[in-house]
Amino acid sequence: MATRRTTQTAPYRCTECGWTTIKWVGRCGECQQWGTVVEAAEQTGIVRSVTAVAPPPQRAARPITDVDTRDTPRRTSGVAEFDRVLGGGVVPGAAILLSGEPGVGKSTLLLEVAAQSARAGRRVLYASGEESTAQVRLRAERTGALHDQLYLASETDLATILGHIDDVSPDLLIVDSVQTVASSMSDGMAGHPSQVREVASTLIRVAKERHLPVIIVGHVTKDGSIAGPRLLEHLVDVVCHFEGDRQTSLRFVRALKNRFGPTDEVGCFDMTGEGIEEVPDPSALFLGHGDPVPGTCVTIA
Repeated sequence: MATRRTTQTAPYRCTECGWTTIKWVGRCGECQQWGTVVEAAEQTGIVRSVTAVAPPPQRAARPITDVDTRDTPRRTSGVAEFDRVLGGGVVPGAAILLSGEPGVGKSTLLLEVAAQSARAGRRVLYASGEESTAQVRLRAERTGALHDQLYLASETDLATILGHIDDVSPDLLIVDSVQTVASSMSDGMAGHPSQVREVASTLIRVAKERHLPVIIVGHVTKDGSIAGPRLLEHLVDVVCHFEGDRQTSLRFVRALKNRFGPTDEVGCFDMTGEGIEEVPDPSALFLGHGDPVPGTCVTIA
């Protein structure tokens, strides 16, 4: 077999786009991402060609008209507004990324989704890397989200989360958040672009293999974009953004990317002291005229 040796001359490389430089810089000169330029060890090795491997019979290529989708119907999350944004429900094996500013209510929304799915008879695993199980339990008591089919785990190690998946065998997995989970297979601290990429790709691979829908929470930067490598948005199937004004209780969920449905739907919620409630008619919130009185009407001025 013909072989050749390759030598990497640039000692620093961007983990986001592959841009190289001879000295370390804080910001990539190609993709303009901060903190993605890391030292690349000099690689000297033998490059071999990839040989073809015969796929197993159950994974052989077949005509698209022969693919049966009856075994993968959409599952309702129990929250109608969230289902409408997703395109009718959660698709088995789908990877959903939910982003939003800190304190907007992402964890409260997903805890409600987890509770409603548990009430529907599905086993849910909620892996929290930011809160302890006692803290999640207190919020669940306040919002009425307690159920025996809802399993909690406070973990920041990816291998341990995978172990919980094997033990619980959930029908829905929620990871809050991807920036707090680290893998021993990648260098750097939790939240580093290489760690975020490794954790997200592993969770998505498990979701596809087990037909397990997974919802991943992602932090946002000061400019409102999702923190971490842009590759994260390309890996997942659905990207939803949870937003709202801190001064009001109204919250919105928008789909920025959806492989299984439209991206023009908006889900409305009302954040209350007892949790989050769906708002099927948002226009009624702005009327504010109280009980209907004979002789009154609503018009646009």
